[in-house]
Amino acid sequence: MCEIYSVILYELKRNGGSMNEKELYEAVAKRLEDFEIELTPRDLNKALLVLEARGLITVAVLKKNMRMVKLLSA
Repeated sequence: MCEIYSVILYELKRNGGSMNEKELYEAVAKRLEDFEIELTPRDLNKALLVLEARGLITVAVLKKNMRMVKLLSA
């Protein structure tokens, strides 16, 4: 699970600090394939909750079924 946190933060940094949840899911899932780790939407939600609780990201609702994930730390 630690790899997921690192990959999420890496992808956010690489994309200017913010991505919508769908884009983030696709990017993280693709990168985790290299580690032979399968990512489910549930896994992503758990990881986002942990990172948000740690104060590293914020997740905002844009529309129904669309969330924006923003990196808080540089």
